[in-house]
Amino acid sequence: MLPTNYLISLVIHDIILAATCYVTGWCVLRYQVRVNYTRKINHFLLMLIPFVLAWWFPYTPSLATTVTSLVGFVVMTGVFAKPIRDRVPLVATAFAAVDRPEDRPHTLAWILSQAVGAYLVIIVVFSMLRWFDAAELVAIPLLVNGIGDGLAEPIGVRFGRHRYHVPSLAPGRCYTRSYEGSACVWLTSMIVVLGLLPILSWPVFIGLIISIPPVMTLTEAFSPHSWDAPFMYAIGGACIGFVLLITGG
Repeated sequence: MLPTNYLISLVIHDIILAATCYVTGWCVLRYQVRVNYTRKINHFLLMLIPFVLAWWFPYTPSLATTVTSLVGFVVMTGVFAKPIRDRVPLVATAFAAVDRPEDRPHTLAWILSQAVGAYLVIIVVFSMLRWFDAAELVAIPLLVNGIGDGLAEPIGVRFGRHRYHVPSLAPGRCYTRSYEGSACVWLTSMIVVLGLLPILSWPVFIGLIISIPPVMTLTEAFSPHSWDAPFMYAIGGACIGFVLLITGG
């Protein structure tokens, strides 16, 4: 049986995300706002709203809640399928908020596959950290991806002057990221670990503050375009587990 507070949070989260997606999509179509910005607005909300709602509707995460969230996301995103958006203008407007021109025609496939991969990795990472009795540390890769990677693209688009090439899931395509954007991941990693200082032992804190910023930054830098979340969760989780192992937790 799913917790009532979880179900309330899920409904509120999905309503806010759907409304924001429509409004930002309308801004793209009406005012030519760059999709790089509107996509990351939705990225922020997708990752951060659950943390905010947890203050008002606390519940204990479990395999059931994680799987339900994944199924809900796949169903909601599946509404963006071309046969539907071609017939429903409201859906087409919402899709405009996440449909980067450089991702076409793979936009929807990459969004869905990244989400499934990310959720599966989080299940493994959460289970591993719970074994260490440190399940709360799953917030590190979640927040670094949600905030750091969320800021990396718009900062890179607006201020990025020093660029480097990144791989792609689509053969024959070349994408770039910027050192300015990558710096957002580094800074966010530092802030997230510092924010957890009150619940960390000094050996664990020192291990994380030394390892997490470079590991997460390099992972984001070299992950395939539009598929960085699963890699950041997996490698970030492995890094946390290694620190807990060598420090004794």
